[in-house]
Amino acid sequence: MFKKITFSFILLFLLNSCAVQQKSLSADDWYAFTKTSTERQQPSEVYEFSDGIIRMYGETNSYLMSKKSYKNFELSLEYRWNIEEKFKTKNKKNSGVMYNIPADYPDKIWPKGIQFQIKENTTGDFIFLDQVTAKVNGKLVEAGASVTSAKFIENEKPYGEWNSISIKSVNGKISQFLNGKLVNECVEANTTEGRISLNYEGAPIDFKNIIVKNITKE
Repeated sequence: MFKKITFSFILLFLLNSCAVQQKSLSADDWYAFTKTSTERQQPSEVYEFSDGIIRMYGETNSYLMSKKSYKNFELSLEYRWNIEEKFKTKNKKNSGVMYNIPADYPDKIWPKGIQFQIKENTTGDFIFLDQVTAKVNGKLVEAGASVTSAKFIENEKPYGEWNSISIKSVNGKISQFLNGKLVNECVEANTTEGRISLNYEGAPIDFKNIIVKNITKE
């Protein structure tokens, strides 16, 4: 009986630990910031939240920024370019997911950090912003205001379909996955923790199933 109770307690403890390690991000976990305002705003005042989907559209470049900072994590989410008639735009399809944004960095368009580029024909590129550096294929990326390191392969789905993204960041080693394939990787990144943002750059885009999982061992 004692062994059964002990096993049950350990199993319950492990399950609870797993629950703490993984979190789905909801509207309460973000704030919004737009290029036309100096103040942080409520997410629902800038974007549309419905049926578990975040719909980003409008005239102004902006982002959703996580209130919390993360270190050693795996971020997963899904996105698609919005094809509804009311969201049609002539703007080039361009967006991105940023991470490892220093918690004390001021709000601006765009902040310091690393971006998983979401853009026609270049989805999966690294964008290193505001002097962020890393090594890609053994070569140090030159520091600059905005430096691109191209993806290894193309794996974006057709316009209007849902795509899955996974970003794994552990002690300066970063792996970017698109629809299950590794599309970019770097090591020795000089920013290893920070906040996460979903960027709106003039092309209507939807996000859903945003999950952050803490990584305690590599």
